[in-house]
Amino acid sequence: MTDSKPLLKGIVFDKDGVLVDFEKTWVKVLVDMTDELSGNQVALKLQLLKLAGYISEDEGFLSGSVWAAGTTQGLVDVWLPELSNYNELELLNFINVSCLDTKAVPLHGVKPLQTMFEGLKASGLSLGITTNDLEASAVKTMDAFGLTLHLSLICGFDSVENPKPAADPVIAFCQVTGLESKNIVVVGDNVHDLEMAHNAKAGLAVGVLTGNSTLEELAPYADYVLESVLDLPQLLQQQKI
Repeated sequence: MTDSKPLLKGIVFDKDGVLVDFEKTWVKVLVDMTDELSGNQVALKLQLLKLAGYISEDEGFLSGSVWAAGTTQGLVDVWLPELSNYNELELLNFINVSCLDTKAVPLHGVKPLQTMFEGLKASGLSLGITTNDLEASAVKTMDAFGLTLHLSLICGFDSVENPKPAADPVIAFCQVTGLESKNIVVVGDNVHDLEMAHNAKAGLAVGVLTGNSTLEELAPYADYVLESVLDLPQLLQQQKI
């Protein structure tokens, strides 16, 4: 390294499956929505769950499925043909309100996450959130976790023209922080996150195994795959950040 500044100067984190317990937070929301939308018609409910990517109570969600990695609009697109009583705007509003009303469960506890973010920020790194959830929902969660004060950007799918896996969220973070994408670490639990890192030409793509993707799924797209986001500071120390 030829200058005194670290090569990697910023980190963008995905939210669900990285900081938020996806199963404990979003399974009940999805089941409750499909109950209401289907009018408790079992066949329709099961079809809506399947289209969202939910397999079963034991197996959870398909990696990269619309509910695990997609956007609200993506869910509307796959559900709308099954729901003749709804138009697109009504269904979009119903899903958005359901998501905004949700109380997120921290994946590792609030205090360990706060401690990690405090340490990363104190080391001089700029931090951000890029999620395919609504920006307002992500802001609410980060406020609840006490992480907002450490963040330069909270970017939802509705914050940019093209959400993940497009480069736009990382570009938005770079615009806010003044950093170049080559100086950014992207941390996520889905291939979408890592594809975003590559599309943005980020400096480092890091996968975590706390979401619904396996090591075999993430490894081809990741520079490193960690058991947990809490292992990130050690990795950065090894990288001499």
